Amino acid sequence: MLYNQINSFLFTIFATSTPILLASQGGLLTGLSGMFNVGLEGMMLMAAFFSVFTCNATGSLVLGMGAGVGVAMLVGLVMVFITNRLKADIFVVGIATNLLSTGLTTFLGSWLLGLKGTLLFKDAPRLALLDIPLIRNIPLLNGFLNGHHLIDYLGIVLTILLYLIVFYTTFGRHSMAVGISPWVAHARGISVDKIRYLSYLGCGLFCGLAGASLSVPIGAFMGGPVGMTNGRGWLAMAVVVIGNNNPLRVLMVAWAFGAISAVADIIQATTHFSPRLLMAFPFIGALLITMLYSMRKSKDGPKTSGL
Repeated sequence: MLYNQINSFLFTIFATSTPILLASQGGLLTGLSGMFNVGLEGMMLMAAFFSVFTCNATGSLVLGMGAGVGVAMLVGLVMVFITNRLKADIFVVGIATNLLSTGLTTFLGSWLLGLKGTLLFKDAPRLALLDIPLIRNIPLLNGFLNGHHLIDYLGIVLTILLYLIVFYTTFGRHSMAVGISPWVAHARGISVDKIRYLSYLGCGLFCGLAGASLSVPIGAFMGGPVGMTNGRGWLAMAVVVIGNNNPLRVLMVAWAFGAISAVADIIQATTHFSPRLLMAFPFIGALLITMLYSMRKSKDGPKTSGL
């Protein structure tokens, strides 16, 4: 019994952390270039709607997920254009993106489908759960890693790839240079605009997959003020701050938030605790972890990024 509960706990950590992990890696990319993206929630929400809607309309998972990623990348390009060319404040643009996405997806659901609230796409293909024979008989590891969707595993692969890009490629070094001082980077011949556009395109890719991971596996979309993302974009911003420009550290923090969500699920299933209060657990955890991180950082002083 205890063994099954531990396996269920580990499984929930991996599954619930995927959208936060992917959105956080996107936020890390833009943060490296000196443009902290507060519009992660909106980018995820747009991707969640258009991915499942396109899946339902075309019957293709590839086209559906591609549509979600494409829309999120387009939103990212619009955001960086408004900020760079029109000189708008990046935080105002991000908040406007979140508000616009909430209203637009709710309107599109009502206009295209004539429905409000939760939209069910019965004809949309679903992502299958994958079985990995190599770890099937390994205790705990099987419970943690086996039986998830493709996007869940893709999140780990992309995290490793992003780590290599950030620390071992010219783009990564140029991004960090732009984030530290755009003026100095420009003086050294680095195209600041190019780096920032590419970083927002990359952020769109990650947020697009994050949004698709919420709606495509269940064939549904939840509109309204809470929305499909349910604050995960805001949690992702906390993960970006604590991750300190290191994709692998971002992965660890995202798993920590996944563990908090798993604990909330266990408490809900085994006690009579208020479900509404339990829904706030991840946000309370984010606040506490961020506070502890800030206190430790102030005590230790500035340090270079690294594991």
